[in-house]
Amino acid sequence: MKLTKGQLITSIFALATLLCLTVAVCGQTKGGQLAAKRYVDPKGYFKIVPPEGWRVQEYPQDPRGKVAFIGPESNVDLRVLVNAVEFSTIDELVSFCKSIEARTGLSTNIQRTEFGGRPAVKRSYEMKGVQFFMYDFLVGSVDHNIQYGAPPNAYQKYMSIITKSIETYEPIARTASEKEASQHAVAKKLRLAQLMMDNGNYDLALDYIKEGLEISPKDQKLLELKKEVEGAR
Repeated sequence: MKLTKGQLITSIFALATLLCLTVAVCGQTKGGQLAAKRYVDPKGYFKIVPPEGWRVQEYPQDPRGKVAFIGPESNVDLRVLVNAVEFSTIDELVSFCKSIEARTGLSTNIQRTEFGGRPAVKRSYEMKGVQFFMYDFLVGSVDHNIQYGAPPNAYQKYMSIITKSIETYEPIARTASEKEASQHAVAKKLRLAQLMMDNGNYDLALDYIKEGLEISPKDQKLLELKKEVEGAR
């Protein structure tokens, strides 16, 4: 049957609309599903099912349980960091979070909450054009930190899949040895010093380096960063 000009235009418009809807649905499906397999921390601290298709960034040289799942847009990621701490109660965890605020001058909107039936702390803040929220909870004297970050224009876009992924998080009851606890503490001081240096806070960066060297006086990375910070001051 021969179509009239009006019918042809209507058919083309309907086809284009259907194509757009199909692309949109496919995009939502790809960005809104969880991966088919759990990610198991090679250092033995946790398991989690990440968003499907997000790139996995591991840190084999870091002694802590640490991974980043990199999203499809710039500065969108889900990170997990697990390390031994010197406390084991929720009150001490809250105090620790407040001490970070005091040292950095950054308000993180600390809230007490629950995570997987455990007392937890939730924090949220914005820094360098990226919005963050994170959970911290303790398993013995091991702190589990789960963090989501994204630019404001993409933050809500991935919230649904991030929430689903975080719900799959399973801590593994693993006690850090004395040696591991020391390594974790040094790695934490190094990372904090790097963050402070990036923010131009050289005095606080040196404070963290000094604290790290008190634990491990010959740590090469801390010594190298100390020279770098002193040179930039």
